[in-house]
Amino acid sequence: MRYAISYVSTQIKELLPSEVVQILHDSKRRNDNFGVNGLLVYSEGNFFEVLEGEKKKIKDLYQAILKDKRHKNIILIFEKTVHKPLFKDEETHFISENTLYRTMTIEHFWECIKDLDDVTKNTVNKMLTIIGFFSNTNMETTPGSGTK
Repeated sequence: MRYAISYVSTQIKELLPSEVVQILHDSKRRNDNFGVNGLLVYSEGNFFEVLEGEKKKIKDLYQAILKDKRHKNIILIFEKTVHKPLFKDEETHFISENTLYRTMTIEHFWECIKDLDDVTKNTVNKMLTIIGFFSNTNMETTPGSGTK
């Protein structure tokens, strides 16, 4: 059975664009090593990540994330069994100010979270709004809400 964890955190220090790219590469490598996939969002000094895979691997990976000194104030948003994969491919996706919120990437993210239960979807939407994700995207619809 698939398992997913999502969290938000705050960067320790202001990051240069090259440092954000390095975090992306580190995240992709880490997730590949653990055999998980997911989404990492960076906005205004905050990170939002959804990780999905085998339960033990996800829990082990989250423990490693908690020890990562590049961020602080880690808040668990959800931790649950998922009955069907949230992500259709075996890859970690990344969205940040540096990728200019490519519409295709955002639409893919919305597709990934649409199967979450309504409470979890609403929590994800609120957290992304708090960290400034939606205010920067200039998108009219929030993920999973179907509203404008």
